[in-house]
Amino acid sequence: MKTAALVAGALLLLALAAHVLLGDPGYIALGYGEQQVELSVLGVVILLVAGYFLVRLLLRLFNARSTRQRNQNLRRRERARRSLSKGLLELAEGSWANAEHTLTRHAQDADEPLVHYLAAARAAELQDAEDRRNDWLERALDSAPDHRAPVLIMRAELHLKHKHLQEALTALELLDATDEQNARGLMLLARAYRLNGDWQKLQALEPRLRTMRGVNTTQADETVVQVHLDRIKAAGSAHDAAALQAAWKDINKTLSQRPEIVIAYARAAQACGEADLAEAALRDCINRRWDDAAVLAYGELATADSLKTLERAESWLPARPEDATLLLTCAQLAARAELYGKARTYLENSIAIRPRLDAYQLLANLLEQLGDHDRALRALNDALAMAVGKRAALPKIRARRWHERRQRDRRGN
Repeated sequence: MKTAALVAGALLLLALAAHVLLGDPGYIALGYGEQQVELSVLGVVILLVAGYFLVRLLLRLFNARSTRQRNQNLRRRERARRSLSKGLLELAEGSWANAEHTLTRHAQDADEPLVHYLAAARAAELQDAEDRRNDWLERALDSAPDHRAPVLIMRAELHLKHKHLQEALTALELLDATDEQNARGLMLLARAYRLNGDWQKLQALEPRLRTMRGVNTTQADETVVQVHLDRIKAAGSAHDAAALQAAWKDINKTLSQRPEIVIAYARAAQACGEADLAEAALRDCINRRWDDAAVLAYGELATADSLKTLERAESWLPARPEDATLLLTCAQLAARAELYGKARTYLENSIAIRPRLDAYQLLANLLEQLGDHDRALRALNDALAMAVGKRAALPKIRARRWHERRQRDRRGN
């Protein structure tokens, strides 16, 4: 198009020049030594234009090979871009096998082959083709040796998904040894350390979690809290009081006041035979900030002095006389102190304010042990109705009619 425009412009200029010079064509004399050549102005113009196009033609012929190669590369890249778009659409549609083929067919011609191979690895993973997935990840790593973070993070995620913990740790620690570590990689590393039970490395990682750009305070806190919860629960399960106290001391003051950590510590302490430590921790937590879960955990305590524990729980009642959770806790502690009448009253008041399945169950158990079987059965029926969401629509059975029908059936036999 551009060449055609130049030719048309040149012809137009020639036509105008010819028209102007027809009356007086003029001439131009060129001399070299004794030789002299005279040309009309129109002839000179024609020669200049022809020379210009001749030079352009020669330059084009000279650059023809490189131009052809450049055009081929552009076509290849465009084909790769189209295959990436099509492959991603097929992947989103669920055509995973087609997507894997489309994404990798022109990957080598792409500006970023890494993207093609990562998407193909995802498609292979969705087909449970582990060998092909690993092969695409290796190709992705080879295609961008200076940009390894996306590959290593995807590899770690997939290993964690399949519970290959050591392989995930290898990939994440390799990433952590580079300058490409990011928020996602660091969070995955913390998760892998947690699953591996490596508390010391997790604690060493905490300052980096709090300073890493992209990891907000909430994410860091939740990760760290989960670490401490796991340590506390592990110590409780092992009935290891020394390990429990070591885990408790490693928690900073702010986190040690969180109800979920205090509750876990109290339950672990009780499992280790340290009920008094559990009671003190829960009482401090409740006095500092009321929490229903902590109050319920207080009702689970089995201290040496049950009456004293009950009295401490009852000291909260004047401020919260209609707190169903606190009444349930007082009922549990009263039952443990063998004050069954008081326990029954607390349970019935708690259920009247806010029915709970565990309250119904405790009431039924208490009534059964007290010999009130009818009321115990009624409490269980109420609990069942609450669990189902409605009572059974069964018509009332008339005893006389039922007895007569039984008699007729017997005579008929």
